Amino acid sequence: MNKKLKITAAALLGSLMLFASGYYYVFAQSNLPSNEVNCACQVKQPISSEDVWQVCNTTIKNRTTWKIATKLKRLNMIKPGLYRFKNGMSNNAIVREFRSGGLATVMLRIDDVTSLEELSAKLGKSLLHDSAHFMSCFSNDSLLSSFDSNASQAASLIRPNTYEFYWHMDGASFLKKMKDEYDKLWNVSRLKGSKELGLSQHEVITLASIVKAETSNLAEAPRIAGLYLNRLRIGMPLQSDPTALFGRRKSAGRVYLSDIQSDTPYNTYKFRGLPPGPINFPENTYIDAVLKAEQHSYIYMCAEPGATGKHRFSLSLAEHERNRAAYIQWLNNQQGR
Repeated sequence: MNKKLKITAAALLGSLMLFASGYYYVFAQSNLPSNEVNCACQVKQPISSEDVWQVCNTTIKNRTTWKIATKLKRLNMIKPGLYRFKNGMSNNAIVREFRSGGLATVMLRIDDVTSLEELSAKLGKSLLHDSAHFMSCFSNDSLLSSFDSNASQAASLIRPNTYEFYWHMDGASFLKKMKDEYDKLWNVSRLKGSKELGLSQHEVITLASIVKAETSNLAEAPRIAGLYLNRLRIGMPLQSDPTALFGRRKSAGRVYLSDIQSDTPYNTYKFRGLPPGPINFPENTYIDAVLKAEQHSYIYMCAEPGATGKHRFSLSLAEHERNRAAYIQWLNNQQGR
């Protein structure tokens, strides 16, 4: 009897060892390379567990054990989502990650784009929905009305910064996030400054975008803001080169006669007042430069020769023409080299 028990116990122990070995082989041992950096996998549409590695930027070491593991775990399809993998993950850990629903977040900079088109492209590349989806939201007056905005003013909502977004976030959720940031921007002090200037919040941001386009020198931003405010007060066209270029969807560069004769509403040579909306996404520093604009009598400015990034300011048209002639001469000399 003892001999039979010993044989039975040995057989049971062997079976347990075999089971443990099989479990470890299928589920517990590493099935991702241990020498690769951690990576993320974007699944933009449902895909079978067997085919998922066609869209993931990593290599599974043993596809046989992966197939067995997914069959036993009943993981047939992978839902759209962003999934993160660590070095040396086992099949069990990989299955858990795929079952998490792909709710990983993405840190995304939006302070290095200057237009809604560029922003849509960046969001579409980094998140679940494509660029066309985001662009359609940015031009949807019905959707934007829920955020007290419209297609012309949508860029006012965009606050340049680095944010953490859920990967599956859609355009409406993105706009909601931006509206929350926009509301934080307009504290009591800034609202008071806007009222004193006689400008709406949207108009302040639009003017700030022009100032930003005119200079990267923050020290002279309040002076440029003051100049444009002077032009607005006396009813003089803003005559901003960046707005004329923006209206024709041209990048920064030399402005030609055809640019300042165009019928785009952003052509501030032809149309008085502020353009319909911002021409970029100004940081708070430029918004504050408008709200705390320098008080002076300048109404003309011209880029300073030498690519200094600075401007020469003047009170009279005659002085401005001299400054302009000097700059054009320098520019022509540069292009002739």
